Amino acid sequence: MKKLHLHFMGIGGQGISAVAQMALMGGDTVTGCDRQSSATTRALQKAGIAVQVGHSAEHLIGVDKLVISPAVTALNPQNPELLEAQRRGIPVSTWQEVLGSLMLQKCVLSVAGVHGKGTTTAMLSLALVDAGLDPTCEIGAVVPRFGTNYRLGDGKYFVNEADEFNHNFWHYHPRVAIVTSIEFEHPEFFADYEAFLAAFEHFIRGMDMQGNWPVAPTLVLNAGSPGCLELWHRLSDWDGEIVTYAVRDFSAPSQTLWDDAPTFEAYDITLDNETSFRVRTHGEATFPEERVISLQLPGVHNIENALAALSVARIIGVEAESIARTLEDFNGTRRRFEIRHQGPLAVDGRMIDVVLVDDYAHHPTAIAATLEAARRRYPGRRLVAVYQPHMYSRTKAFFQQFLTAFDAADVVIISDIFPAREQDTGLIHARDIVDALAKRAHFSSEGAQVLYGADRQNTLELLSGTLHSGDLAVIMGAGDIYTVTESLLQQAV
Repeated sequence: MKKLHLHFMGIGGQGISAVAQMALMGGDTVTGCDRQSSATTRALQKAGIAVQVGHSAEHLIGVDKLVISPAVTALNPQNPELLEAQRRGIPVSTWQEVLGSLMLQKCVLSVAGVHGKGTTTAMLSLALVDAGLDPTCEIGAVVPRFGTNYRLGDGKYFVNEADEFNHNFWHYHPRVAIVTSIEFEHPEFFADYEAFLAAFEHFIRGMDMQGNWPVAPTLVLNAGSPGCLELWHRLSDWDGEIVTYAVRDFSAPSQTLWDDAPTFEAYDITLDNETSFRVRTHGEATFPEERVISLQLPGVHNIENALAALSVARIIGVEAESIARTLEDFNGTRRRFEIRHQGPLAVDGRMIDVVLVDDYAHHPTAIAATLEAARRRYPGRRLVAVYQPHMYSRTKAFFQQFLTAFDAADVVIISDIFPAREQDTGLIHARDIVDALAKRAHFSSEGAQVLYGADRQNTLELLSGTLHSGDLAVIMGAGDIYTVTESLLQQAV
């Protein structure tokens, strides 16, 4: 194929940065820009990509294609680079479209779903790497073993994280697809839950049904997710194979509505102080029941993620013991229950014994799961939750769910809302969550505390003054709240 000059606008995002580097290694000329400098843009510059801060039509000189993040048009449809590209007739594509083109001639394994995509994609990617299958991988978070969020391989498999926002996953046509969970998300894009569910159905019906691969077209569904059950009902006429997985005793009540027992079932679960399980199979699938798998990541949701990755790895023929070793060695991805510090730490001139965890959780369900996992992995510690709400529309849409998401925490600090691709129109404020939480019995009568953190600097100062020896602090959000953790650690140096 003819090599092109691709210019990536919004190149600092996790997904788009991976595609930019894949294009560079494929021989294309790659440049990029973003609104501000970040750790990602600096890493791209070290990799040999010229990255400019800010937007300008001058960036398009000699460019064959402009590649954008969907957030660009949502945030500013009058972006000067975008308008100039359109005026000059330069083709404009989203990075998801470019990624779809990079997948051609590969056996694609896509991981979709509202929760657990990044962790499951990383687990599956590493399982294939360890099995010697040399896959190409694209993950929405940095995988420490890769040192980045992608991997180029010469094997036939391409593993990727498939995001539903903006119908991004419609650009992918996997041979095998995982759906980890379905519940309403992205209210800024989807009109309602029906539209959301229909997007998943469209994704599945667009799978690779004709390719000549050693694995049949297969959908792997979480039998513990009511939304996955609804998707299954909508696919009664679909010609592919459906494999299910579930965590025994922790699945949703709707699991009893499935016709059969799950194909892969985790049982003999341990969650306190450690996380372990065994696997029972039903039907033609096999896995040694006597093998106990111990995970470094806590929580039943991570058992679900591991079971999803295990299911696909077994479907394509990876040996059971190899899969188990990969899962046990897996210590997470960046910002997915990432333990940033454990032990003595200097905070405001005091030396205290704390655990600091950085996590991407921003949906109420994910927040509750993360805090419950933290509580069970570190019993006896006071749990301090710091949360940065993500987007005004999401905070408003899920407001009532947020009020029960923090019940496992002893202290909650809510910082200002991270706008992402939205503008503040006065729809909602972080103080609204704080005020509503304070009225709940957990905070008004049980000794728990909820505080308004305001901006990042004030949140940092509030957290520093709140932390005591023996605390476990979980800093959560999909925005820039991770810089609070960075600042805590830098001050201690």
